[in-house]
Formats: sequence, C-alpha cells, structure tokens
Amino acid sequence: MKRLLCIVLCVILFVCTAFPTSAHTPQNSRTYQSADDTGVYAVRFNGKHADITRYASHTLSAYVDVSLPIHAVCAYRGKIILLCDDAKRSQVSVYLYYLDTDVLDGFVINNAKLYQNIDFACDNGTIYIENSRDHHEILAYSYEGSLLGRYSFNSEVNAICGGYRGGIYVVSGDTLYTLSSGRFKAFSGDSVETPLFPADSRTLVSGYGNVYTVNEGRVTHRFNIDTDNDATSACVIGNTLYYPNGKTINAYDLDTGEKIAYYQTSGQVISVYTDGYSIVAVSDSASVSIEQSDFASLKEQDDDSEDTGSAGGEDHRNDSGGSKEAHDTGNADQKRAESSSITSNTYQVDSTRYYISGISPQTTVAAFKKNMDYEGYTLTIHRGNAVKKSGNVGTSMTAVFDSDEYIYTYELAVTGDITGEGNRNSRDLNTLMDYMIGSADFNGVYMLAADASNDGKVDVCDVAILKSMI
Repeated sequence: MKRLLCIVLCVILFVCTAFPTSAHTPQNSRTYQSADDTGVYAVRFNGKHADITRYASHTLSAYVDVSLPIHAVCAYRGKIILLCDDAKRSQVSVYLYYLDTDVLDGFVINNAKLYQNIDFACDNGTIYIENSRDHHEILAYSYEGSLLGRYSFNSEVNAICGGYRGGIYVVSGDTLYTLSSGRFKAFSGDSVETPLFPADSRTLVSGYGNVYTVNEGRVTHRFNIDTDNDATSACVIGNTLYYPNGKTINAYDLDTGEKIAYYQTSGQVISVYTDGYSIVAVSDSASVSIEQSDFASLKEQDDDSEDTGSAGGEDHRNDSGGSKEAHDTGNADQKRAESSSITSNTYQVDSTRYYISGISPQTTVAAFKKNMDYEGYTLTIHRGNAVKKSGNVGTSMTAVFDSDEYIYTYELAVTGDITGEGNRNSRDLNTLMDYMIGSADFNGVYMLAADASNDGKVDVCDVAILKSMI
C-alpha cells in the first residue's frame, strides 16, 4: 500500500512539474508608468511580453511579444520603447512600438550592455541612453538605430526624463540640463533631486516631493509636498498642482505651495494626468476620472462669495499643451466653447487631437499667423525648443496660443511635407514610397501630412498626387 501511494505521489509530482508555468506570473512582472500631455502610460512587462495601456479621455490598450526578455521600458506620446539586453552577443536590442498605429519596429546596438542603474528616455525622434561604459555620457539614437550624438557631462548622469510637451531633461550630479540647439545646457539656480518627472511644461516634481519651476534657463525650488515616494507623475491645471500620495490626491497652490484641497481614493494612486476637464488617477492596473469639483477644499469659503465648484475657487490656467481648461462652472458646453476660439478659414483645426492640417507647402510663419483667428491669444511657432520667427512652417512644428488664462499647443501638418522641411520634394516622395512598402514608418501628424488626397487614409493615391506636385 505504501509503495502504491509513493508511486501515485511521484506521478502527481511529475505531472505538476511537466506543466509549463505561466509566462505572465504577477510576482515576476514589473510595471513602468509615466505621463505626458497625451495621458498616463502603464506598461507591465514580464519576460518577452508587455501589456501596454494609455489612460486618457479614451483609454487604449495593446500587448507586444518580442524575441528577448525585456529589461526596461519608456514611453512618450504613443511611442513605447522596449530595451532587451542580449548579454551573449554583447548587444542591446531596442524595440519600438507605435501604440496608435500598432506597428512594431526595432534595431540593435552592438557592444553595449544595460545595467540596473542605466537611465534612458525618448522624445519625438530620439532615444537617449546612458553609456554603460561611461556614466558621464549619454548616447542618442534615432528610431532607425543611427547614432546621432554623444553628450558628455562633468558629473555622473543621475536621471534622464522626457519633457511634458517635448524636449529632454538630464540631471548630472545635482544640476539640471536641457537639450537646446544640439547641446545640453545647464540651468542656473537651484540644484535638483531625482527621480524627476514633469507635471507640465514649466513644473518639475521629484519623487521625494520637491517642486521646481523652470523658466528662461533657470530652475527654482518652490516648495515641498507630501509623498510616499511611489508616485511616478503629477499634473497641473491652471495654477494648481495635483500629486498622488498613497490613496490621496493632494492639490497645491503653485504660487504659495499651500495644500488647498484633497481627494480620497479607494486604492493606491501612482500616476495622475489631466484631460483638460478632470484628473485621471491611475493605479497599477486601473484608472478613475475625477472632477475638480469632487475635491474637498481645505480653504475656508466666504459664505457671501459665489461658489464656482473648483478646488479653492481658483481661476485656472492650463499649461499642459494638448489639454485645455476653462473656468469650472460645471457647464461642459461652456468649457468646450472656450476651446473653439482658435479657428481658421484656410486650415483644418482639430481641437480634439490638437492638430492644424491642410497647410500649403512654403507657408511662411507670417502667412500662417495671418490665416489663423486667435483673438485674445499670442501665437508663437516652435521648432523643437526654439521659437521660429521667420521662414516656412513645417510638419511637426508647434503653434502655441497663449492668453492670460489658457495655453493651447497644436502640432502642424504641411500637406506633402513628410520630412518636416516645410516644402515638398523628392525626399518626401521617397519617404512616402518607403512607407507604402513597409521600410519606413510614421504616425500622428505625419499621417496628416502624407494624406495628400485628404480622404483620411494614406495609400497609393497619395503617392500619385505627391508625385504630380513635385
């Protein structure tokens, strides 16, 4: 009997060990989270598999399987970067997944390694990776795998992060740098503490609760806020900073640093993002949308004053690019009406995705401004981090409309200008033909530029039209 029992137990043990274990066991998975002006990105990765979610006004989810175990992840404006360390071949495999178009691409970096303390980030067209052999240096690669530059710093690189609407920040030692005109330039002013992430285009927050503002080449430490050191993003609406602390989201006045309101959630919040009208709070695997009026105010309200329904009854100015915010009167129609004040009889203005398309090639900055209606705003054209005051506007340049209460940032699409030069030439045609055969890829505002027929898709008709225009 004992012998029979032993045989049965051995069979059970053999069967259990022979079964394959799940490739996505929760205890082995890691989750990366970050935020920019398009939403909160949560990427849970385990082995060769990654589950990707962008939480915004419209949540988008996808999954990716690659050929090597994923070492680390970063994301920016719909682009997901997966880094895989292939130690046997002494190389790093970089996979690029475009969430909006469901395209997976990649390249290999030879003679490279990834260590646990390596920092990296990405922007619209470049991946920045700390050099594993020299921690004072950053290597910049294009999305096609070309080495674009090497940037050396006096001190060890402690952090790299993408800007809220564009650009790259680097912390070397305790000094903050930003990329400008092909060089990393140091900010004067206060030292900064890492980890660091942007809350909007002018506000940075460290993982330890330090709040900084950046303006005209200077960084200033403003105040400290409550933190449990687990948050990975913050957001700004108007003059209010929203920051998660455990199960609580706190609201702070950016001028005074005073905590003015809070919202209690049912679970741990890691990231927050504003879609213009509300705050999207994200945990490890779920999100909830919270109106500003849902926050409990910590300020004493004047009984004779009018209650606007906002946290602290404040006016709101939006610095978060693609998001928009009106005075919170509880009237959604009025909020939407505020965003419709930027119009054009010449171009197509998309106030949902913040694109301006239908721009003719060789349109000058002055002509573009003349063809836009933006009463109450100032308008500046930006190419990267630089203001463009003359010459032609080009695809992927941004138009920033600024008033006393709102800021709106639109990406530009010049018809047929796929390379961003502001005109149409053989390079644009070649890029489009490469796209058609699958040897090149682009998305977002470039798809609008490539849609020469203006029928909402990019196909051989656009190739024919673009060829006839050159």
